[in-house]
Amino acid sequence: AIRWPGSLKWVRRPTGGILVMKKLVSSIIAVLVAALAMPVAAQQLTFHYGFIGQHDDQQLYVIENGAAVASGAKLKLNFEYPTGSWFYVCYLSSTDDYALLYASATGTDANDKTTFDTLGWLALDQNVGTEIFTLITSEKRLESFEALLDNYAKASGKSRKRFAKRIARALQDLPGQLAGPSGIQLAQRLDKPVMGGVTFRGVTSEDLSPHSLSHKASGDRIAQAVFTIDHQ
Repeated sequence: AIRWPGSLKWVRRPTGGILVMKKLVSSIIAVLVAALAMPVAAQQLTFHYGFIGQHDDQQLYVIENGAAVASGAKLKLNFEYPTGSWFYVCYLSSTDDYALLYASATGTDANDKTTFDTLGWLALDQNVGTEIFTLITSEKRLESFEALLDNYAKASGKSRKRFAKRIARALQDLPGQLAGPSGIQLAQRLDKPVMGGVTFRGVTSEDLSPHSLSHKASGDRIAQAVFTIDHQ
């Protein structure tokens, strides 16, 4: 037996086999603690989208970000996102009114890796100014963001303005609504438009379809794209 320093209690010295077993258990515990402490790899999310315009002669064209579009013009927003993720389209009109145009958790067919959808053909009214569309896909539901837009829609007067400011702040820090690190990359213009909702790709600009997609956005756990139209 040995006397433990600073202790008045006498203890029996462990045998060699017990020492080895204790070291082994300690090593296993250390490995498990280290594994739990390691950060979980963020899920990479990518979605495609496209604003398609239509001339009076029915010819289609790609609307670029920041493009000038006249009142009465027809346009269509298409998007394709990972099935199972949460997808949102938040709209800020030229009259400074917010609206949640689209919110969906999953596609109609869970066997598909991606879900294609569209807002259908829209027409610009007579209220000129900047039209802002914010497209978001997230691995988790953005419940606080949904609640903000819901409360905004129900509010009026000064209360509505306060909710509008909170929505603007939330859009500036969407990753902050998810626990853990999250990175958003800048939206990219595709070299060639692709077709959404079908199995083939590589459609040229001369063969635009009402289902074409022209841009993509990526991010870790959440991806966001802001698209503006100069409504004239």
